[in-house]
Amino acid sequence: MPTTAERKKIQKPQPYRFTIKDLQKMYEIGLFKPEEKIELINGELVMMAPIGFRHMKTVDKLNKILSSVLADSNYIVSVQNPIKKNEKDLLYPDIAIYPEEIYKKDDIPKIKDAVLIVEVSDTTLEYDKEKKLPIYAKGNAKEVWIVNLKENFLEVYTQPSGKIFKNLKIYKKDEKVKIFDKEINLSEIF
Repeated sequence: MPTTAERKKIQKPQPYRFTIKDLQKMYEIGLFKPEEKIELINGELVMMAPIGFRHMKTVDKLNKILSSVLADSNYIVSVQNPIKKNEKDLLYPDIAIYPEEIYKKDDIPKIKDAVLIVEVSDTTLEYDKEKKLPIYAKGNAKEVWIVNLKENFLEVYTQPSGKIFKNLKIYKKDEKVKIFDKEINLSEIF
């Protein structure tokens, strides 16, 4: 029978944490189909749920509005493409806005590079707030919008500090929100 000292040396089982490179290899060998979006949360694989019609419509409307607002700027609107905090956290926000120069790098953009990250949330509201929002905060996201389709309002998070945001503003669907010195009427989104 092992002694107490020997038992302390025995390690507890640890989960294997995947990296972005591991995930890319899984796609390359055909473990996942290209259209399947897999997020990495602290190295754990999370299969993205298919989006519903209202979610899709809202993302499309936001893309059109934000692309119009940014038409004459040096920013790019990226729709449902990967963003990373590190090699073990890879997310697919519905929309992210980056300065054009980010695309000169040959790598997945980092959370801190985005000027705005948008999650459209209906069935994913709990996951977006409990899992993704802390990663965005730890990755120093400048601003995160959660378009809450359940309650029909916009949550705007700013001032990341650790795994939280210090500032939260809520806008109702009949209000306007400002981005890049232009106002967006939220009734166009909801």
